[in-house]
Amino acid sequence: MMEKREPRAQQTLESAIKVVSQAVPEPIREHWADIGGVRYPPKQAYQLISDLPRSSFTSHAALARLRRIGFTTSVYQTRIGERHTETDTDPSGPQADYTHLSASFSTLLDFLTTNQLTEHLSSAEAAFAGSDMIGCADTVERFHFSEDLLDAALAVRQHVGRLNDVIHATVIARCLPLILEPGETVTARPSLGAGNDPSRPFDVETDRRIAEFKVSQWKGADTMRKRGVFADLVHLALDPTERHAQMFVVGPLPKKFLVTSRSTAEWALGRSSPHTRRRFEENFGPAAQFTVAEFTAGLAAHIEIIDIATLVPSLGLADDLL
Repeated sequence: MMEKREPRAQQTLESAIKVVSQAVPEPIREHWADIGGVRYPPKQAYQLISDLPRSSFTSHAALARLRRIGFTTSVYQTRIGERHTETDTDPSGPQADYTHLSASFSTLLDFLTTNQLTEHLSSAEAAFAGSDMIGCADTVERFHFSEDLLDAALAVRQHVGRLNDVIHATVIARCLPLILEPGETVTARPSLGAGNDPSRPFDVETDRRIAEFKVSQWKGADTMRKRGVFADLVHLALDPTERHAQMFVVGPLPKKFLVTSRSTAEWALGRSSPHTRRRFEENFGPAAQFTVAEFTAGLAAHIEIIDIATLVPSLGLADDLL
């Protein structure tokens, strides 16, 4: 009968030392764990002990778990203004996902709020230029491009990569009870998530209206957003029914673009699907003969353009007030 093997994550100090000591230690970049008198990077050591992929835990988690097993490790040093609490929670457990994700948010937020990112990156680029190996290592430390920061950014991106979908869905959901009239009924599933479903051409469709929602906040250089909002305007204009058509946008810039732009409709549809461009020409004629403003004032004049911030005020708040 085969001897049952002890799960890697539950091994004793002695068995963990035996497992890790069989591997050649990788270079120490920032943190370390003393394994049988030899220093290993914590993520390498914990990966060998746990069999978990390194992408599934951060350096903070590895340090906490290695200390819990009994190893001596470096300690994460909190910078001024950063709030961070380490725990000895097992990073393979579900509770640890939230504990260390919280730590990752804290690390990333501290970096972004302490530094004006564009200026910070520009200064770092200047510092790297002309540097040798030692100079580059010094710049990494001086500008805080730490292993902790990378781990934090990767963890946050993994867990909140669909944040825009959450915002889009929540805005539409909160707007629906505010815009529907007495007796008006939603006739098709609203399109709360990302992606194009041919069976649901509009974000909202009722027995009285069709509506598209563009919830991004324009900053000034918004080429892709301009093309996106015009494509949605075209989709609304192509609807053959007599339902009230509405375009919900954030702030004055999208409407200003639609009513004043001299760019051609051909340019604005340049990234749209061939099907959309074909339907435009079949219904309205060559896209090159219209400017965006001419199309908005003419064939799309019946479409009401509404600032969503009048319904969801938080969308209109300045960044520093959020």
